[in-house]
Amino acid sequence: MKILLPFIVISLLFPLTVAANNPADSLLQVLKTEISRKERYDRKMEARISGLRTAYRQSKLQNLNSQYQATLHLFDIFRDYQFDSTYHYVQHLIVLSTQMRDEKKLAENRLRMGMTLITAGMFKETFDCLREIRPALLDSSTKKSYYILYSWAYSDLAKYNGDRIYAPQDMRRKYLYLDSAIALCTPGSFERAILEAQQEPKPGRHPINYFLKLSKMKLSLHEEAMVATGLSTYRQGPEKIRLLATAAINDVRSSTYRALALLSLGTALYDQRKIEDGYFFLQQALQQANKFGSRLQRYQVIHMLSTVAATKEKLAAEERQRFLIYLASVVVFAVITSLIGFIIFVQFKKVRSDERTIRATNQILAVKNQKLWEDGRIKEEYIGYFFSELSRYIIKLDKFKNNAQRKAKSGSVEELLRLLEQVDIPSERHEFFATFDRIFLKLFPDFVDAVNVMFAPEDQIKPKKKGSLTAQLRIFALMRLGINKNETIAGILQYTVNTVYTYRFRAKSKALVSAEDFEQRIMGIQVVAD
Repeated sequence: MKILLPFIVISLLFPLTVAANNPADSLLQVLKTEISRKERYDRKMEARISGLRTAYRQSKLQNLNSQYQATLHLFDIFRDYQFDSTYHYVQHLIVLSTQMRDEKKLAENRLRMGMTLITAGMFKETFDCLREIRPALLDSSTKKSYYILYSWAYSDLAKYNGDRIYAPQDMRRKYLYLDSAIALCTPGSFERAILEAQQEPKPGRHPINYFLKLSKMKLSLHEEAMVATGLSTYRQGPEKIRLLATAAINDVRSSTYRALALLSLGTALYDQRKIEDGYFFLQQALQQANKFGSRLQRYQVIHMLSTVAATKEKLAAEERQRFLIYLASVVVFAVITSLIGFIIFVQFKKVRSDERTIRATNQILAVKNQKLWEDGRIKEEYIGYFFSELSRYIIKLDKFKNNAQRKAKSGSVEELLRLLEQVDIPSERHEFFATFDRIFLKLFPDFVDAVNVMFAPEDQIKPKKKGSLTAQLRIFALMRLGINKNETIAGILQYTVNTVYTYRFRAKSKALVSAEDFEQRIMGIQVVAD
């Protein structure tokens, strides 16, 4: 099965030997020209998609195998073009595999689903897909891709976490799966060498050595692009810009929107203090991310774009200050001429235009950040409301049972008593707790580990089974949802207020952090994105 190698990006449209003869600045101008023509390239892509969709509609009149092949073609063409469509067609591939009762195809398509989800930063869902795959069903080629995806997922997860607790563990898993993938590659092949370049650096085994070795091989254009992209990581100055500009040109010409070449190029230009070019290409990267539809890709671009916009605004302010000093000097020496007045007008107009652009961009960023905050707030409020209502229902049911029993006993209504005895309040409460645990851990899968980090090993709280919480952990869970009063927590969990107070006091006294820091760190545990 044809699956792209992770960690490697962008196929070049022409050989490295040709691109090497073009200065970096010339390639940037070529890239700007190609960006102005991108609608022309997109129309060609849409025409190809239209043809494949026609074939897809016709395949519905044929057998399942024809439908499967037509759907696979659409998945392949959308993979780097649009996330939502890619996700739609890989879902359909899974459905067709199930209808065909082909376990091997089903495993392959779950692998495709995992590769689709990881591009959007959906780590949990990616691992869920991988866990559903039975490796015994995979041939050596597909199993190799299976190991590569695991390595890719752990690598991206380590970068996303970026901490001292989980990131080192994720990187160790990445290298273990990468070694398994390398073992299935043909010795001396390009694929094996490019994966070896991703291994953990050790004395005598630096990634750049593999890339330099690869650059001496007879390679296809796509393979040369992989090498160029890898080399750009270890190059600085004009050479780095040349490699990334070449990759970005290829993205535009091939209508590839699942790519980070423009983001990397804008970042590199910003690092080299080429603010205007960096800002321009980051704006193009944002358009590219919006077109593809990946939340992770959009977040990465917006994060960098806000940094560059702030620097650009600072430089604009400095430019205005220099302008005022220049104007004061001109007034002092009384040499204002019509030519100088024209220059001042042009410069002032340019500054105002830059201010409007920066202001508009900051407004967009503010709206997006506000939306993200609101989404999280709504989710927490809804969950708190849901469980409060559920707890209230159980209490009400308990009171109803007791009242009904008293009335039945006074009237000797035996049938009513037997009916009421069927109401099992402990069972209802147990189900309530189980539901609470399941939904909460879906939102906060790392909650138990995050809490236990604050305790010594002998004081850590271990649930009896996976996917459940202890009484003490449920109290912390409600605190994380914003329910902090002991009376409210006691009412929801059906404990006494003293019991809740005791649990909280004991936890704070045993914690390795201060009581104030303990609750702040509880509230700081992050919700996993849907």
